[in-house]
Amino acid sequence: MKQSFLFLLAILSIFTIACNKDKTVTACIEMDKTTINTGESITFTSCSENEWSYAWTIIGPDSAVENTMGWNDIYFVQKFDTPGSYQVKLVTYSDFSFLGESAKDSASFTVN
Repeated sequence: MKQSFLFLLAILSIFTIACNKDKTVTACIEMDKTTINTGESITFTSCSENEWSYAWTIIGPDSAVENTMGWNDIYFVQKFDTPGSYQVKLVTYSDFSFLGESAKDSASFTVN
């Protein structure tokens, strides 16, 4: 009985790995706003597929504190106090801890 269970578990594991191996990781960014005023926030959400890890960065005006920050969740909310043009970048990975196949996406937004 125990051998049958282990055999079945092994077959199931191989099938799961084989099925997931054919899936390509994608990166996709959704924002609830593309233009805000200073003091307001934007929600950034990953609409990616087949990903396990997220690496978000924001690039803005030289004085923007977000230039030195990073996020690694499926979504995050950020308030902006420095006006200017910004770009958010997302790198997704097919495995935990930023390993495996990766994909990239970026989007722009403005703080008035």
